Amino acid sequence: MVMQSDIPVKEIMTREVCTARKDDSLLSASKRMIEFGVGSVVVIEDGKPIGIVTEKDILYKVVAKNKLPSKVKLEEIMSTPLITIKPTTSLREAADIMRKRGIRRLPVVNSNGELVGIVTDNDILSVAIDLGEFAELLKNEYYEVEEIGGKCEKCGRISDKLYDVDGMKVCEDCYEVLR
Repeated sequence: MVMQSDIPVKEIMTREVCTARKDDSLLSASKRMIEFGVGSVVVIEDGKPIGIVTEKDILYKVVAKNKLPSKVKLEEIMSTPLITIKPTTSLREAADIMRKRGIRRLPVVNSNGELVGIVTDNDILSVAIDLGEFAELLKNEYYEVEEIGGKCEKCGRISDKLYDVDGMKVCEDCYEVLR
Protein backbone atom coordinates (compact mmCIF):
# COMPACT_ATOMS: atom_id res chain seq x y z
CA MET A 1 0.00 0.00 0.00
CA VAL A 2 1.41 3.41 -0.99
CA MET A 3 1.07 6.01 1.72
CA GLN A 4 0.09 9.57 0.80
CA SER A 5 3.45 10.91 1.94
CA ASP A 6 5.29 8.58 -0.45
CA ILE A 7 3.75 10.09 -3.59
CA PRO A 8 6.11 12.23 -5.68
CA VAL A 9 5.90 16.01 -5.37
CA LYS A 10 5.13 16.27 -9.09
CA GLU A 11 1.61 15.09 -8.18
CA ILE A 12 0.90 18.16 -6.02
CA MET A 13 3.39 20.85 -7.09
CA THR A 14 2.27 24.15 -8.57
CA ARG A 15 3.50 24.20 -12.15
CA GLU A 16 2.96 27.88 -12.88
CA VAL A 17 5.59 29.49 -10.67
CA CYS A 18 5.88 33.21 -10.01
CA THR A 19 9.33 34.12 -11.40
CA ALA A 20 11.42 37.20 -12.07
CA ARG A 21 14.96 38.15 -13.13
CA LYS A 22 17.70 39.12 -10.66
CA ASP A 23 17.85 42.68 -12.00
CA ASP A 24 14.07 43.20 -11.65
CA SER A 25 13.00 45.67 -8.97
CA LEU A 26 11.28 44.43 -5.85
CA LEU A 27 8.34 46.65 -6.77
CA SER A 28 7.69 44.83 -10.04
CA ALA A 29 8.30 41.42 -8.44
CA SER A 30 5.86 42.27 -5.62
CA LYS A 31 3.18 43.12 -8.19
CA ARG A 32 3.76 39.69 -9.83
CA MET A 33 3.47 37.98 -6.43
CA ILE A 34 0.12 39.72 -5.90
CA GLU A 35 -1.05 38.66 -9.41
CA PHE A 36 -0.12 35.05 -8.65
CA GLY A 37 -1.52 35.24 -5.11
CA VAL A 38 1.71 33.86 -3.63
CA GLY A 39 4.25 34.76 -0.94
CA SER A 40 7.44 34.28 -2.94
CA VAL A 41 9.10 34.82 -6.29
CA VAL A 42 11.73 32.48 -7.72
CA VAL A 43 14.63 34.34 -9.34
CA ILE A 44 15.57 32.87 -12.73
CA GLU A 45 18.70 33.23 -14.85
CA ASP A 46 19.03 31.42 -18.21
CA GLY A 47 15.91 29.38 -17.43
CA LYS A 48 17.35 28.10 -14.16
CA PRO A 49 16.41 29.14 -10.62
CA ILE A 50 19.21 30.92 -8.75
CA GLY A 51 17.41 32.35 -5.71
CA ILE A 52 14.12 33.08 -4.01
CA VAL A 53 12.60 36.18 -2.45
CA THR A 54 9.92 35.60 0.19
CA GLU A 55 7.59 37.88 2.13
CA LYS A 56 9.96 37.47 5.08
CA ASP A 57 12.92 38.66 2.96
CA ILE A 58 10.89 41.73 1.96
CA LEU A 59 9.96 42.47 5.56
CA TYR A 60 13.45 42.04 7.03
CA LYS A 61 15.67 43.23 4.19
CA VAL A 62 13.55 46.06 2.76
CA VAL A 63 10.67 47.27 4.95
CA ALA A 64 12.54 47.09 8.27
CA LYS A 65 15.48 48.93 6.69
CA ASN A 66 13.18 51.55 5.15
CA LYS A 67 14.40 50.86 1.61
CA LEU A 68 12.40 51.89 -1.44
CA PRO A 69 11.05 48.77 -3.26
CA SER A 70 11.47 50.45 -6.66
CA LYS A 71 15.20 50.92 -5.94
CA VAL A 72 15.91 47.39 -4.61
CA LYS A 73 17.00 44.73 -7.13
CA LEU A 74 16.02 41.12 -6.40
CA GLU A 75 19.66 39.98 -6.47
CA GLU A 76 20.31 42.23 -3.44
CA ILE A 77 17.77 40.46 -1.22
CA MET A 78 17.26 36.97 -2.68
CA SER A 79 18.11 33.93 -0.59
CA THR A 80 20.87 31.79 -2.09
CA PRO A 81 22.00 29.12 -2.58
CA LEU A 82 18.58 27.85 -3.55
CA ILE A 83 17.50 24.50 -2.11
CA THR A 84 15.65 22.55 -4.82
CA ILE A 85 14.16 19.09 -5.27
CA LYS A 86 13.37 16.78 -8.20
CA PRO A 87 9.82 16.03 -9.38
CA THR A 88 10.26 12.43 -8.14
CA THR A 89 11.10 13.49 -4.56
CA SER A 90 8.50 12.08 -2.13
CA LEU A 91 6.23 14.34 -0.10
CA ARG A 92 7.77 12.92 3.07
CA GLU A 93 11.29 13.77 1.91
CA ALA A 94 10.21 17.27 0.83
CA ALA A 95 8.57 17.87 4.23
CA ASP A 96 11.69 16.59 5.96
CA ILE A 97 13.93 18.99 3.95
CA MET A 98 11.64 21.92 4.79
CA ARG A 99 11.61 21.03 8.48
CA LYS A 100 15.36 20.52 8.78
CA ARG A 101 16.21 23.66 6.78
CA GLY A 102 13.51 25.83 8.33
CA ILE A 103 12.04 26.76 4.95
CA ARG A 104 8.49 26.74 3.60
CA ARG A 105 9.00 26.53 -0.17
CA LEU A 106 10.93 24.15 -2.42
CA PRO A 107 11.38 24.90 -6.12
CA VAL A 108 11.21 21.73 -8.25
CA VAL A 109 13.77 21.35 -11.04
CA ASN A 110 14.15 18.79 -13.84
CA SER A 111 17.36 16.91 -14.68
CA ASN A 112 18.56 19.96 -16.69
CA GLY A 113 18.16 22.19 -13.64
CA GLU A 114 15.19 24.03 -15.17
CA LEU A 115 12.32 25.15 -12.94
CA VAL A 116 9.23 22.96 -13.45
CA GLY A 117 7.24 23.76 -10.30
CA ILE A 118 7.21 24.65 -6.63
CA VAL A 119 5.98 22.87 -3.50
CA THR A 120 5.04 24.73 -0.33
CA ASP A 121 4.36 23.63 3.22
CA ASN A 122 0.67 24.37 2.58
CA ASP A 123 0.67 22.05 -0.46
CA ILE A 124 2.00 19.24 1.69
CA LEU A 125 -0.46 19.91 4.53
CA SER A 126 -3.39 20.07 2.12
CA VAL A 127 -2.74 16.52 0.94
CA ALA A 128 -5.00 14.14 2.79
CA ILE A 129 -2.48 12.61 5.16
CA ASP A 130 -4.20 10.32 7.63
CA LEU A 131 -3.84 11.26 11.29
CA GLY A 132 -1.41 8.45 12.04
CA GLU A 133 0.98 9.59 9.33
CA PHE A 134 0.54 13.22 10.35
CA ALA A 135 1.39 12.34 13.95
CA GLU A 136 4.44 10.41 12.69
CA LEU A 137 5.64 13.46 10.73
CA LEU A 138 5.25 15.60 13.85
CA LYS A 139 7.18 13.09 15.97
CA ASN A 140 10.31 13.31 13.79
CA GLU A 141 13.31 14.92 15.45
CA TYR A 142 13.72 18.68 15.31
CA TYR A 143 17.44 19.34 15.21
CA GLU A 144 17.55 23.11 15.59
CA VAL A 145 14.52 23.55 17.82
CA GLU A 146 14.73 23.53 21.58
CA GLU A 147 11.55 22.29 23.23
CA ILE A 148 11.46 25.13 25.73
CA GLY A 149 10.52 28.64 24.81
CA GLY A 150 11.85 31.88 26.17
CA LYS A 151 13.22 35.24 25.16
CA CYS A 152 14.90 35.66 21.77
CA GLU A 153 18.49 36.79 22.27
CA LYS A 154 18.37 38.84 19.07
CA CYS A 155 15.05 40.73 19.11
CA GLY A 156 13.95 40.16 22.72
CA ARG A 157 10.54 38.75 21.79
CA ILE A 158 9.08 35.90 23.87
CA SER A 159 8.65 32.75 21.78
CA ASP A 160 7.28 29.23 22.36
CA LYS A 161 10.23 27.68 20.50
CA LEU A 162 13.77 28.94 20.23
CA TYR A 163 16.30 27.94 17.59
CA ASP A 164 19.98 27.55 18.34
CA VAL A 165 22.12 29.58 15.94
CA ASP A 166 25.81 29.50 16.86
CA GLY A 167 24.97 29.16 20.55
CA MET A 168 22.44 32.01 20.48
CA LYS A 169 18.76 31.24 21.21
CA VAL A 170 16.56 33.01 18.65
CA CYS A 171 12.88 33.07 17.63
CA GLU A 172 11.67 31.68 14.26
CA ASP A 173 11.70 35.09 12.54
CA CYS A 174 15.29 35.85 13.58
CA TYR A 175 16.30 32.28 12.69
CA GLU A 176 15.07 32.85 9.10
CA VAL A 177 17.19 35.99 8.81
CA LEU A 178 20.33 34.48 10.35
CA ARG A 179 20.40 31.21 8.43
